[in-house]
Amino acid sequence: MPDPIDPAMAAEAATHLDNLQKALQHLGLHTRLLTQGDRLPRLRVINPEATTMSEIISAAPKHGQWLFWWSWNEPITEVTHLAATAERIGYVLAATTPSVASPAPYDTAGTHFRATELHHPAPR
Repeated sequence: MPDPIDPAMAAEAATHLDNLQKALQHLGLHTRLLTQGDRLPRLRVINPEATTMSEIISAAPKHGQWLFWWSWNEPITEVTHLAATAERIGYVLAATTPSVASPAPYDTAGTHFRATELHHPAPR
């Protein structure tokens, strides 16, 4: 069974995430604070122009310093750097559209094939 969440730590994490939420909303990103009794609060961030582009951000201390964290447990920035954090998250969640259609892949002989025609070895 996991250790219970310290209410003071959860409150501080929620405060940092609330501040970040405002900065992200200013950039046009959608956010929602996620709270569960057995976890620190987290912030779900969604690009409204490409809703598959989303991320869960957390705030937690490391060596006494509060940081924002990616969902893959990599630090983003210190919680005092709200603008930089919001810009990084916005950059990662940006939907990019190529200006020119990408060419279809070709094999080494130069003949066209579709991705559905690729063969993968069966697992053993």
